[in-house]
Amino acid sequence: MIGLTKEALLAMDPDVRAFTLVGGYLGYFALLEAGINNAVSDVLEIKGLRAAIVTRNMSFDDKLKTLRALVAEFIHDRTEAKAFDDLAKRAKRCGESRNIIAHTPFRRSPQSDGVEFFATSANSTFKYIDMDWTVDEFLRQIDNINEIDNALRSIGSRMSIQRIAEALLRPTHLKSASPMGGLFGLGAAAENN
Repeated sequence: MIGLTKEALLAMDPDVRAFTLVGGYLGYFALLEAGINNAVSDVLEIKGLRAAIVTRNMSFDDKLKTLRALVAEFIHDRTEAKAFDDLAKRAKRCGESRNIIAHTPFRRSPQSDGVEFFATSANSTFKYIDMDWTVDEFLRQIDNINEIDNALRSIGSRMSIQRIAEALLRPTHLKSASPMGGLFGLGAAAENN
């Protein structure tokens, strides 16, 4: 976490540390979600108010499903598309943890240096989930969120490069366009190589 080392966290009062860890985790997750919003906006080529409206009215899972579909359709490099899809799957797992953390009572852990969550599951049967995250686990989870966030945010620059390449290969839009491709024939030259 920015400005907080493990040593600084361990020096805190255990109750303050618990709230700091949970708040830090939720803050970094919010940045990940903002990065996903940007990635969806970049692929759709929408900005500003349009992007804010579209992504605001989508659940986190819906944003990921949309991003995965957009990447599958618009990223032509299959290896790169698969890498982004894998990142989206990792982000989904972070979202599952985030939902537990955001909606579950917690306290400082009586067993570790971290946080004990009072998580439950009631899918088909009711059960308590044993969930106790140490300081190291919070820092690992936050590092994972940051790694995913940074990689997903690169989709905008990758889409820009791909759009430039497509424009180079596309003939100009004029009726008297030369069959040599876009940008004064550079596209045709690249296509022939």
